[in-house]
Amino acid sequence: MKALIIGFGSIGKKHFLALNELGFLVDIVSKSYKFSIYEGKNFTLFKDLNEVNLKEYDLFIIANITTDHFKTLEILDKNIKEKTILVEKPLFEKDINFFPSKNNKIYIAYLLRFNPLIKDLKNLIDINEIYFAKFVCNSYLPNWRKIDYRQNYSAKKELGGGVMLDLSHEIDLAFYFFKDLNLEFGQNLKISELEINSDDFTFLALNSKKAKIHIELDYFSKLNQRKILFHSKEKTIEADLIHNKLNIYDKFNNIKSKTYESNTFKTLQNMYKAILKDDENLCTLEEARKILKLCDEARNG
Repeated sequence: MKALIIGFGSIGKKHFLALNELGFLVDIVSKSYKFSIYEGKNFTLFKDLNEVNLKEYDLFIIANITTDHFKTLEILDKNIKEKTILVEKPLFEKDINFFPSKNNKIYIAYLLRFNPLIKDLKNLIDINEIYFAKFVCNSYLPNWRKIDYRQNYSAKKELGGGVMLDLSHEIDLAFYFFKDLNLEFGQNLKISELEINSDDFTFLALNSKKAKIHIELDYFSKLNQRKILFHSKEKTIEADLIHNKLNIYDKFNNIKSKTYESNTFKTLQNMYKAILKDDENLCTLEEARKILKLCDEARNG
């Protein structure tokens, strides 16, 4: 199969390596490509999407900046049929009225759904028993990438940056576990010393039919942590996505634990294998728009 990656930043490179290892033939569209470890790989580099014969490809990955996602998806969906399009998260920078042709399969790359820890967690819990859930992702933006954080799109509101969209994996997982969510309260702020104009703190208080859900995200924490906590009458379940560990606590201080391998490329490959099978766990266009609608509501509230 042939894949075309549009945009070749840090996430585009990860997609390239994951697809390469799976045996895909992968080409790239990028205006700012720099030769490095990818030199010697078998691919064609295009500077513009207009140079590409789209009919040659089976799979398209939109991995350019968030503000270009809509335009790129619109071009692809109008010009190809019976293909698969994967859009990097977030889908767009805000909810946009996009009406696909229905000629193609469109998914959004919320790959944590395919992390083995998350898959076990979903199989383990009974959502009907959970009355409170908490999703936390605290991180320090300057440590994310090798380049100056101030120059990255994450720091720039006008490019679709900001912690709520950047770390929307947590919002997606809340929908993934609890389905329909309503916003009770939301804060989306710039409060730290970071030299950025995008939001660096988000707090969302949500509810589902059975549970209360809190989501806390930030760019400024020097304590790096990423956790999911589920509370029920009989137990508390903790998923630690930094240390890749699942802990189950009961009322008698007993703990059952399981540790997982940490491998982003394998998780990406799990997602691509799911795409080949049209797996029901993939994030659909409709599900991704629910995330954007919630984010828009939190910004405007």
